[in-house]
Amino acid sequence: MEMIAEELPGLDARTLAQIFEHIETATVVATIERKIVCMNAAARSLFRYSAEEIYLQSTEVLYADKADFIALGKQRFHADANCTEEPYVVSYVSAAGDVFQGQTSGGPIKSSQGDTLFFVAMIQDESARIAAEETLNRLHSITSSRQLTFKERIQAILELGTVHFGLPIGIFSQISGDQYVIQQAVHPDDALEEGMKFDLGITYCSHVYQADDVQGFSHVSESAIATHPCFENFGLEAYLGAPVFVDGERYGTLNFSSVCPTRAFIRQDIEIIRLLAEWVGHEVAREHDLQALERAHYQMEELANTDKLTGLANRNCIEKALQDQLVYATKYQRSMVVAVLDFDHFKTINDRFGHQAGDEVLRCFGQLVSRLGRKGDFYGRWGGEEFIALFPDTDMSGVFIALERLMDNVRVAEPIDHYDGLKLSLSIGVTSLRDGDDPESIVRRADRLLYQAKASGRDQIQHD
Repeated sequence: MEMIAEELPGLDARTLAQIFEHIETATVVATIERKIVCMNAAARSLFRYSAEEIYLQSTEVLYADKADFIALGKQRFHADANCTEEPYVVSYVSAAGDVFQGQTSGGPIKSSQGDTLFFVAMIQDESARIAAEETLNRLHSITSSRQLTFKERIQAILELGTVHFGLPIGIFSQISGDQYVIQQAVHPDDALEEGMKFDLGITYCSHVYQADDVQGFSHVSESAIATHPCFENFGLEAYLGAPVFVDGERYGTLNFSSVCPTRAFIRQDIEIIRLLAEWVGHEVAREHDLQALERAHYQMEELANTDKLTGLANRNCIEKALQDQLVYATKYQRSMVVAVLDFDHFKTINDRFGHQAGDEVLRCFGQLVSRLGRKGDFYGRWGGEEFIALFPDTDMSGVFIALERLMDNVRVAEPIDHYDGLKLSLSIGVTSLRDGDDPESIVRRADRLLYQAKASGRDQIQHD
């Protein structure tokens, strides 16, 4: 901006004040010594000075950082300065001590001879826009990070909101009926924990749910809701909250609050909290989808590794477990016992009572193993009526106790009640890990011991 004095006869500070007084943009006029001679109404409101307080003060009082005052004096505000249309952003400070970012344009007012008479600066408070841009950039970093877990992303969004809005308490809640449940929270005194429950009616979030939209209260004690239970119980003076939707369904709220009043919320605040709440909803939906995928994967893996009839590990799964356990035991010089179990006279059971009876026997055996098996032991169906059991870090005496208990329960198993004359028993071969063993050698040895048990009369354990 450049003004020529010829265009404004009798140009002086009073004339300039009249020119700029009703312009909506904050405008400051200073002498070539950078003494303020005019600050229009918009500027006085922005900087919180009266006309009398600021008159002939150095413009240095307007800068948050003295270094900016000095630098701009060299670049723009000196007697030989030329006009430039390029705006710049600088940190200003109000009379109350509030720092804000001001986008500034302006330059010298010159005489017709080219002499600089005054400087003029037109300032727009860009703090909200700049803060919003920084918040959006940070939000993008949070939601696109592959390193953060779901809870870490929600926590980061809560912390982002507390900083952006200047409200130190941040809560992500789930609402079910009339119950308000904290899912995650940020609190300066760590006074809020996951799982805390409140009646929805005593929270400001009840207004969010009633309106199904953003609600904000900047100074509750001086508002129409001064008697609200949330203020009476918790003393929260300021609140800003938005509903959270997950896959189109209302889930809960994202809200920020403070025991101190705050400035009135502006349109940008409303849009930012809507966006934060929308992203929280996306994160919850994504987490639900991931959990569903994990459950499906687990179920598919379980189906792929499980014998359908008995519910125990299938042949492929038990072979892999045997290989893994052998590697572990060999590497760390740990003990391991392998047992091969086989039902006695199983063909006779199928021939006499039918294959349905045989299936019931095998199904019952799987249930017994699931109920009686010790933690860490591993049973699998090897084929037909033959099973393998792995006992890591177990000596032979411990294995005998576990197998004899299983044999006792097989003898009195439930399916025999349905078939008159049906008797069940197991023959078992048991061997311990030896140097140089591989899966084939240890199973082959246990298998030989199994046949010894059968040759010796069945319904017994043979070991080496």
